[in-house]
Amino acid sequence: MRFIIRYIIFFVVFFSFLGCTNPFIRPAGGGGVYDDKPSEPITTEPMYRATMRPYTVMGKRYYPHSVKVGESFTGIASWYGDDFHDKQTSNGEFYNMYDMTAAHKTMPINTQVRVTNLTNNLSTIVRINDRGPFVGERIIDLSFKAATEIDMIKHGTARVKLEVLQYDSIADKYLHKKPQMPENKKSVETSQKSETYSIQIASFTSREKASKLKERCYNDHSNYKPSIKEVIINNMPIYKVMLGGFKDLGELREFIEREHFEGAFIVRN
Repeated sequence: MRFIIRYIIFFVVFFSFLGCTNPFIRPAGGGGVYDDKPSEPITTEPMYRATMRPYTVMGKRYYPHSVKVGESFTGIASWYGDDFHDKQTSNGEFYNMYDMTAAHKTMPINTQVRVTNLTNNLSTIVRINDRGPFVGERIIDLSFKAATEIDMIKHGTARVKLEVLQYDSIADKYLHKKPQMPENKKSVETSQKSETYSIQIASFTSREKASKLKERCYNDHSNYKPSIKEVIINNMPIYKVMLGGFKDLGELREFIEREHFEGAFIVRN
């Protein structure tokens, strides 16, 4: 009898120990467990010198800049999870998908922001410790936990409002100004921006099919403006699905290359 009691106690303690030492479990579909790594905020001057420098990603130049408490921004948020867990972020910390952190392209590292999902008004507070996202016009990439708190995991993205709550002013000492553009280059870019362009994604003889694709574009690419253009060819109506709202030709070409719309082409408005 004593042997049986000792046997039961052993397994209760054993499995309790396992449960305590492996608190970070992948979300459904991941499998396995994570080791916890501390992610104490790094506030050293070398870190700020490094993360406030201008940098280039996919041919686009980014200039980290100071922010003010109370400033707010709206745009599209996304999230990143187990593919990046335990990998180093831009400031040298190890990304933990269960921490309340986020990536932003230009805010000073360690800035704290309130993120509000404008669809359901749920909000959470995160600390910027990484750079990104570099997809379209998305303005912030949330950790898995932060995205869970505002109920955007299943959708992947959400329209959000960012409010600056706090930031470390030491970053101000390492600001870099944008270089002044030569006058001749300004005039060339101004003339390019005066022209507007759209993408023709597809064309259909069925308005219903065109409307479905337009709706999909509205959901998947909410930064841009989908529309349907009707033309008559050989006495038959053709419905062209267009996508507009691009800032310039460079952004438009990047979009076509990234999204791989077969047969899509650029149209000058």
